[in-house]
Amino acid sequence: MQFTKWHHWRVAAGAAGVWVWTMVAGHAQWAPDSSEKMAADSPLVTFTRKTVSGGSRRVELRAVFFNVKQCALKVVDDAPGTASLESAMRAHGCIAGVNGNYFHPDRTSLGLVISDGHEIHALEHAKLLSGLLVVKEGGFALVRVEEFKPGAGIKQALQAGPFLVDKGAAVAGLEATRRAERTVVATDGNGNGALIICDEVTLSEMAALLSTRAIFPELKIERALNLDGGSSTGLWVDAKPSPFYQREISEVRNYLGIIPR
Repeated sequence: MQFTKWHHWRVAAGAAGVWVWTMVAGHAQWAPDSSEKMAADSPLVTFTRKTVSGGSRRVELRAVFFNVKQCALKVVDDAPGTASLESAMRAHGCIAGVNGNYFHPDRTSLGLVISDGHEIHALEHAKLLSGLLVVKEGGFALVRVEEFKPGAGIKQALQAGPFLVDKGAAVAGLEATRRAERTVVATDGNGNGALIICDEVTLSEMAALLSTRAIFPELKIERALNLDGGSSTGLWVDAKPSPFYQREISEVRNYLGIIPR
């Protein structure tokens, strides 16, 4: 999702302590309807389709689960805008992947982006960009901006937000009126993670979904970070009998892939 002038102002306003989104208290009570394990080509990941219900609403999620002993995360930058999610994943040997972080209409990234140890864009301070995915040699972590410690050991990084789940609970005060497709990276804090996309939900609804243990028995989600969503949302998985591809509608600046170790 490109950031128009209004989007850019929204980020700047957030940094100044002014926030214009309407907050609505409470979360939908979500419950699992069905879960179907899909046939991923690689045995290193588990690919699952889930449907859940909350009140009168029913939405679908697709999730790819992985462990850092077998897999690593890789940021794939596409400055010229010539690659699709599918072509980027294939070119870099990824077995699954999603779209990455926010960007301006001129394709300049918003927030910290590091790919293979090379800093492509610097860290920014804005309310929306509250968290980072940080990948080091031994694994990855989701950290808040105030927890982040830069260093030469960082191999990959994406700054995005907001945080949706922290300490296993839904983050309070998230936007609760605007529904859009969502892309999320999640972790249990012990080397297990997931890339997740979801039908149109609010940020508050997405947080409630992710923190409902019955929906994600495969991963006890400790932290979850919202990536770019809306028309940027995409998921590619090297699956059987042919790859699964929920294509991103608009072009994006970067991608987040899972690669075998």
